[in-house]
This record gives sequence, C-alpha cells and structure tokens, in this order.
Amino acid sequence: MAAGAAGALLAETRRRPGRLLLTGLAITVATVFAAGTLLFGETLRSYLGATSVETPDTVAAVVMPDRLPEDARADLDGRVSSVDGVAQAVELRELYPTVGGAGAATTWRVTSDPMTGPLTRLSAPPVRGTLPAGLDEVAVGEGTAKRTDLAPGDTVTLSAGAGAPQTVTVTAVVPLDDGGLNSLVTTPDAMSALGGFLEQVDVAADPGVDPAELAARISAALGAPDAARTGSEQRAAELADGSASVSAVLVGVGVFAALALVAASVIVASTFRIVLTQRRTQMALLRCVGARRGQVVRAVLAEAVVTGLVAGALGVGLALLAGYGLVAAMRASGMQDVPGLVVWWAGLAGVLVVAVLATVLAALAPALAAARIPPVAALGVADASDAGTPRAGRRIAVAAVLAVAAGGLAALALGVARTSDELAMLVVAGSGIVAFGALIVIGPVLVRGLVAVAGRPIAAIGGASGRLAVANAAQVPRRTAATISVLALGVGLTSALLVGVSSVRAGAEQNIAEMFPTDVVVATGDAEGAAALAARLAADPRLTVRADGPAVFVDPAPGVAEDEAREAVEQGASGAPGALVQYAGDVRDQVEETLAIAQLIGFGLVGMTALVAVVGVGVTLTLSVTERTRETGLLRAVGLSRRGVRSMVAWEAALTGAGAAVVGAVLGAVYGALGMQVLGLATSLSLPILTLTGLVVGVVVVAALAAMAPAVRAGRVPPIRALQEA
Repeated sequence: MAAGAAGALLAETRRRPGRLLLTGLAITVATVFAAGTLLFGETLRSYLGATSVETPDTVAAVVMPDRLPEDARADLDGRVSSVDGVAQAVELRELYPTVGGAGAATTWRVTSDPMTGPLTRLSAPPVRGTLPAGLDEVAVGEGTAKRTDLAPGDTVTLSAGAGAPQTVTVTAVVPLDDGGLNSLVTTPDAMSALGGFLEQVDVAADPGVDPAELAARISAALGAPDAARTGSEQRAAELADGSASVSAVLVGVGVFAALALVAASVIVASTFRIVLTQRRTQMALLRCVGARRGQVVRAVLAEAVVTGLVAGALGVGLALLAGYGLVAAMRASGMQDVPGLVVWWAGLAGVLVVAVLATVLAALAPALAAARIPPVAALGVADASDAGTPRAGRRIAVAAVLAVAAGGLAALALGVARTSDELAMLVVAGSGIVAFGALIVIGPVLVRGLVAVAGRPIAAIGGASGRLAVANAAQVPRRTAATISVLALGVGLTSALLVGVSSVRAGAEQNIAEMFPTDVVVATGDAEGAAALAARLAADPRLTVRADGPAVFVDPAPGVAEDEAREAVEQGASGAPGALVQYAGDVRDQVEETLAIAQLIGFGLVGMTALVAVVGVGVTLTLSVTERTRETGLLRAVGLSRRGVRSMVAWEAALTGAGAAVVGAVLGAVYGALGMQVLGLATSLSLPILTLTGLVVGVVVVAALAAMAPAVRAGRVPPIRALQEA
C-alpha cells in the first residue's frame, strides 16, 4: 500500500509538474549558490596556491635559516656549497626600503636573484636592458616599470635602517610577479651589502643526487637535524600557505551558503504545507482505501526526495554552466592569466545530497500534518489551510529559550575573538541561526502584532483591498510568519553588511584624520631634516607648511588645486633622500577601494540569500492564490474587480515585506555591530540610518513587485469558474 500511496502522489506530480517546480525553485536557487560557492572556493584555492609557489622546480633542497642559531647563519651559502652533492647554493634575501626618485618616496620590495643558472627565479629574459651585475645595479619588475615609468638608465635611492641612502641604477626591466607591490631585484652580493633579511638558501643538486639524501647531508653539516628540507617539501608548504590565505573568505562564503539553504528549507516547508493542504481530499481518499499514516508520510517524503533531487541537480547544473560561462567570457574579453574552473565532483555530489536532505527535512512536518487528515474529510468539501490561532504559550517559551541561547553564543563569540577570528565568526553565525530559529518559532504570534500595527494604515490607504489583505494575513499566521522569516533573513544580512561597512568606514576616517592632520605628511629621519625640508617647501607659495618633530605637515594654499600642491611637494621633497611622502587623499582612496570591493563581494553573497527570500515570497503567494481560488471567485462574484483582487494580493505582500524589513533591519544591525566587535574592525559603531530606512522601503517595494505575477493570475480567474472549484 505504501508503494501505491507514493505512486498516487508521484502521478499527481507528473500531472501537475508546475507544483514540483514551484516547490523546488527555492532549493534550486540555494543549490546554485552553494555549488557556485564550492566551485569558486576550489578554483580560488587552486589558483592562489599555484601562484604562491615561488621556489623553482630546479631547487632540490632548501635551507631554513630560522632553524639555525644566529651565530650559525654567517656565510651560509658558502658552507652549504661545500657539502658533497651540492651543485650550487644561493642565498635568497629580501628587503623593504624606502625608495625615492620614482615619484613619492614609498616602501618597495627588493629581492635577490642569481640572474642566471638553475636557481634563478626570473621566468624569461629581460624585456629591456641587461641584467644587473654590479653592487649598485638593479632590475625593475615589468609591472612596477609601467606604474612608475622607470627604464634602464634611471636611478633611484634606497633608504633602509640607519644606514646612509644608496643610489642604484636600473639596468633592466624584467618579468616579475610583484603582486601589485613596486619591486626591484638585484644580485645576492648587492643584497648582502644592503643588509637584506635572509629568507632561505636555495640548493641545486649534482646529477643523480637524491634530494632527500642531500637535505639530510646539509642538515648534518650544519649541525641541525631539520635545517634543510627538500625542494618539493618547500613547494608543498608554499602551496599550503597560499591555499590557507583564502580560508577566512571561504568560511564567510560558506556561512552565507548555509543561510541560503536554511532560508530555502523554510520556504519549501511552507510550500509543501500549502500544496498538501490543496490536496487534502486526495490524502483523505488514500486513507479511505487503506493507507496508514506511516504510508502517507513515506509517500510525501518520497515526493520530497524527487523534488530535492530534481531541484538540486538543476541547481548544480546551472552552477557548472555559469562557472564555465564566466571563465569563457573572461578569456574572450582578453583578460590574462584566467584560471580554469576546478570542479570537485565529490563536493558537488555532497551539495546535491544536502539539497535532497534539506527538502526532505523541510517536508517532514507537513507530511506528519498530512498523515493526520481523517478519511472522512474525503466525503466533504470543507477547506483546510494554515488558518488558525497558534499556541502562543508554547511558542513564546521555546522562542525565549532560543533567544537566550543566541545571546549566550554571542557572548561566547566575544570571548573566542581573543584567540581566533574565524572561530568567533562561526560562533556569531551560529548565534544568528539560533536567533533566526527563535524568529521562526515566535513568528505566528508576532503576526498578530504586525496586523494590529501595520494593518490599520494599510486598511486605511488600501480601502477594501487593503482590509482584505490584512484579513488574509491574519487568517493564515503560520504561512505569513514563514514568509516574513525568510525575507527577514535576507534583510538582516544586508543590514548587517551595511552596518559593518559604515562602521569600518567611520573608523577608517577617524584613523586617517588622526594620522593626517593635513593633506600631505612628509616623514623625515630627524627634526633637523624636517625643519630644513619645511623651509624649502614653505618657499613655494602654493603650499602651507609647518614642521613638528621629524614630520612636515603640508596643505594646499587657499585657491590652489590638489594636483598643483602635489607637484610642488614632489619637487621640494626630491632633494631630501629617504623622505617618505604620504597623501591623505591616496590613503582615503585606498580605503574606499578596499571597502568597495568588500561591499561588492558582500552584496553579491547577500544578494543570493535575498534572491532566495524574494523567490519565496513569489512562490508562497502563487500557491496561496491557487489555494484561494474559490475564495477569490466569491469576492469577484460579490463585486470585487480584477484591479481590486490584484491590489489585495499586492497589499498582502507589502504587509509581509514591511514586517520582514523592520524585524530584519533590527536583527541585522545588532549582528552587524557584533561582527565588527568580534573582528575588531571598527573603533566605534556607525548606524547608517538613511540607508537602512531606504532598505526597509525598498524591501516593501520588492515584495509588492514579487506579488505581481500571482496578483495578475488571481485577477484573471472568472467568478463562475472559481465558484465551481472546491
């Protein structure tokens, strides 16, 4: 009989596939997000990991100086070269001096390289010029040359530590992965003279020498058992470090994907409840012909499995299609070094399984409710729906417990933040999910208050349609609460992001104002040099200058444009080697650029969850309109126009959107402030009141727009046809 019940329900699904599509639409959207997150994460991890590997394949062994005592690091390359089996040993040094002579004096990266031979890290011959050979010669990275207009023959000044500034000549432009940081490369001898920090010693082996054996020989010769490791071990460590750099990002993205699945599950549970209510007579007939409650439950869950499988497979397929399409589009646009899409099939299979499980779990409560339908219901036409007054006492008690748990997790996150930011954010996410659970539990009770507060103005503005919309929302509090909860999740995430970005921006502005009391700050080595530089700059009528200790503070003179002031500062500071010129506008622009990128990524992630929520509004209203076909027909029969019906559905959506917007904005602001506190990214809380108000209004409008399709459908139902449907 169980097979027969399942067959009957699946036959109904085949007869009306639209219900299956509507029920699974939210799961499909959430699965696209989850699968896309997985593809994005694996591709990014692979790409950054690969680009982070700096040790060439020709390096057989690497000596780690930090594993040796300070007094054992002198002449390290010479001592390693004397070990049997070593063909060549080269020290890799690094230095971050202040570089003048190529625009404003800023911090650059200088590295050493043998320039030729098996241990060079230069991937190709010079683009222009000849490789440096002398102690006062350097090569500039190709990207740096484009940014600074440096070319062979130009000179720059390097200032590092307490030593005298050293002027060096650029002899070549070389292909160098500088990671966006201005970079120079010179010989190992030149770097030793500059005092660069010793990072490692690269070792090339004689033909036929095993790298592991060579590493062991070097360690023994240096008197430290772990002083050296193989080149392959070093490259694996660099790969791991590069992959770990995206872990924090992926944790955040994973949290959003999980929240999207939670939102989709709530929508699926609501839509299953509506669909099964519409099929009340079918369920009762199954009970009449002998189906037991357990068989009905298994039949409904079998339908949920089909729904989750179809929706999940569609979501995974769309994510793959979008991933390959994006890579192809980026390559077609001429972008260089675009990585190939990394597909982790086991992970995608896991996403599909999670989609099915989420759908089944969402359908469990409606399935149990369907199994309780008495057989006698098949003999009548009485309606059944989500109507009814919820048990307030039990819901309030459970919601209170969940709220206390959410508060406890929030307090725990503040404590954990001292040891691990990632763990603290996971705890914050857990607290938010528990708070969301409390909202779901208490939602039907809150609908009463929403109807009492927002219902009156809607009824006054909307007239008869508004009053009917308010009555519909109050009649089915569980369905209304489910829609509000899901939409509130999207609003809450957006609000949290807005509060976070606003707080970080306010904190950054405060820091910039403290660091830059004027538009330009020039740091010199001492007060005497600052006074001399200030006198030279003050001679230019385009500038207003004052010196304070080792710093010179400069503002444009009244009426002088910023570009003219910059030119004057550059000209005046060019005669002060090692002077570090910083512009408040540049720092502010960098902060804004960073915030803009973070905000763009954040809104992209939030947008997926919000999309799930909006889909939920549309799906719920569509099924609700279908369920109320007979009721709509009665309203049309007693004189309500098509426009009135459409207005009724739109006002109902607006009421739902208003409740979700207010609740979501409040919760989001709280968790946004908590997140900033946990991460320590903001010195003070900043609430963007106008932006949050615009968000609330926008959500109401979006909810009303999401109701357009079901509203039009409701208005087109002929009264006679509707009255014939039971």
